[in-house]
Amino acid sequence: MGIGEQSGRWTLRTRQVLDYLQFWSSRNRTAASDLRGLLREYARKFPQMGSRDRREWSMGVYQALRAQRVLQTEVWAPWEQALAAGLAVMYGEEHPWVEFLKHHYTLAPSVFSAMEGQGHCGFPCSEGVSPKIVTDTNFQLGDSTPYSVETWLREQGLPGMAWLRIRRGYEAALEEQILQKGWSAPLKFTLNHASSLQAWAMPLGLALSGLEGYKEGWFEMQDWSCQRLVECMPKTVTGRWLDACAGSGGKTLLLHESHPELQWFVTDSREPILQELSRRFQRAGWRNYSRAVADWLSPEPAELGSFPSQFDGVLLDAPCSGSGSWRNHPHMQLLGPTMDPQKFAEKQSLMLRRLWSRVRSGGYLVYATCSAYVCENEDVVRAFLSEKKEANLIFDRYLNASPLGGDTMYATLLQKA
Repeated sequence: MGIGEQSGRWTLRTRQVLDYLQFWSSRNRTAASDLRGLLREYARKFPQMGSRDRREWSMGVYQALRAQRVLQTEVWAPWEQALAAGLAVMYGEEHPWVEFLKHHYTLAPSVFSAMEGQGHCGFPCSEGVSPKIVTDTNFQLGDSTPYSVETWLREQGLPGMAWLRIRRGYEAALEEQILQKGWSAPLKFTLNHASSLQAWAMPLGLALSGLEGYKEGWFEMQDWSCQRLVECMPKTVTGRWLDACAGSGGKTLLLHESHPELQWFVTDSREPILQELSRRFQRAGWRNYSRAVADWLSPEPAELGSFPSQFDGVLLDAPCSGSGSWRNHPHMQLLGPTMDPQKFAEKQSLMLRRLWSRVRSGGYLVYATCSAYVCENEDVVRAFLSEKKEANLIFDRYLNASPLGGDTMYATLLQKA
């Protein structure tokens, strides 16, 4: 069908996207808002929307936000321009929604090619993105173009994929549920680890949490870069490990499944988050762990009750800018000059030093962030190594899943002499 037959559909969809973007920007002009939460709140205005309609609407919102960082100068560009630019780079200029925007808005031709020509522009502190992302990425583009930081920045203007971590033994049953929904078969990847855990990639917008397999704990939603953290663990691991900034426990669950012999202790500074962690662990059938509230930035020593004073290993998934995960959080790409990754680096350095004292001699510390910035990653580790002569760098690397529609993480393995 051409735009004539579908004019009503695209009129409504465009209005819904533009209305929401005005609502969102009026709620939090600094962009530091809960985008998904506001989407759910706003969707209540349109209870008649079906699943296809919601996917189109949310994709339009996300693409407009991804394009806004390229179009903005002193002020944000009109949202209809951002929508046109974002949809054009995703679907092409011949798509009926893009054609509709051409016919109903006065838009310069340069708007429709903006993301193709300038898709690397506007990312906050782009000069601080690590060139090591390039050397650690084992991908070539389809046209044999070498991978570059500019390539990575352009990828942040396109939608990614939804990633699942599959529990061993449930692969066949879960795929059957997916196919029964009429969805395409997932793309499958296997971790380079003895556990051979599988990561599956699915298109965004599917109601994956509604699958019976999700309710039964057959899989977790977890990005491919995060899952590859198991590849960064020591070759031989034993004993007691601390996940110091566990959050809701996704990485702890991953490492528990890949290394079931380890005894885990988890901390976070937020009790409600630890309660969510407990619910998540229970859904996965895991109860043999210990938890405590601890703020590793506090000047007061953490009171850990019956926790051991030192551990065979510590995972520090440090609070960070999150720049490696902004592809699917495009509103964060609009932070511009308000983003100062150096402020995170100062806190990360403090946490790294404090947690190093919790590592026994011969033990390990895994330092990780979901940042793409040198100052939060290589610079933090370099300064730490110059201060702690007993710290040995085993390796550091970027786990870059961006070419596959995933996020980017940084991970370092340190051993205490």
